[in-house]
Amino acid sequence: MYRAYFVDDEPHALNTLTGNPLFYDSGYQTVGSSTNPIKALDEIKRLNPDVVFTDLKMPKLTGIELMEQLRDKGARCEFVIISAYGEFDAARSFYNMKGFDYLTKPVSDKNLLILLEKLSGRLAGNKAEPSVTANTPSPELDKMIAYMRENLTEKHTLESLSEKFDTNYTYICDLFSTHLGTTFVSYLTKLRMDAAAEYLKDKNKSVKEIAALCGYDYLYFIQVFKKYHACTPTAYREGRR
Repeated sequence: MYRAYFVDDEPHALNTLTGNPLFYDSGYQTVGSSTNPIKALDEIKRLNPDVVFTDLKMPKLTGIELMEQLRDKGARCEFVIISAYGEFDAARSFYNMKGFDYLTKPVSDKNLLILLEKLSGRLAGNKAEPSVTANTPSPELDKMIAYMRENLTEKHTLESLSEKFDTNYTYICDLFSTHLGTTFVSYLTKLRMDAAAEYLKDKNKSVKEIAALCGYDYLYFIQVFKKYHACTPTAYREGRR
């Protein structure tokens, strides 16, 4: 599971966020939280989470300043800023510092789920995943995996998979977590990246064509591939990895 740390100076807002079961269902465990951004600074350095969810406007240290100081100290975790509606125009530097994304208060389950799926895709490149060829003890999960593998060009999401197999996304999350020790998005990313590596052996296929075959637009495919394989698709094809 991915390790998440939460910062918000409002205790109620913090408890609401950390208590949302969508985090656990999507493969995230809370390793720490704080209403004090100064205290959080030290704890995040010590705990080294995969992602930090932080409020934008806080006393003593804003979410942007927290991110800046952690980046300066070498933190490599992802950052998600949480802001009230209309505040985020003042935080454009967040993206310049390669912050991952932001959520607008009040955080809806739909927007949170969409963000967590995207975030899991980003984090997947840093995590070793199980073999994509192994059968599982769950026939339902095996059918889902087979469907995903055979339809990589589709824009798979937890919602689309739950509709296809007439079940709910929480149950799907549990299947991937229990039987594979990973998340739906992480596993899908591995399926696509392994397929991309195979496609690259065929030099008659362009990188842009391979991106489409794996269900990505071209530019995002390059980003994910570099994160996952630590080199560009062209370098991988030429053996420069």
